[in-house]
Amino acid sequence: MENQVHKKFLEAFGTNLKRLRKEHQISGLQMAFEMGTDEKQLRLIESGSINTGILSIYKIAQILNIPPKELLDFE
Repeated sequence: MENQVHKKFLEAFGTNLKRLRKEHQISGLQMAFEMGTDEKQLRLIESGSINTGILSIYKIAQILNIPPKELLDFE
């Protein structure tokens, strides 16, 4: 049960990240480059397949020029 809740949370985070990235007209390749990772890693985050770290959330927020809490505002 708990794993399902975690998976849904990761998927919701990833969906929100992808929406915000597109709203800010930043490509996946550009976002990944600015994060210092590869595009595959970003796709895994956006699909909710992996759990990203707090520093990645901070970097993403800086790239999007938004407060980090906006990335978590999806519930």
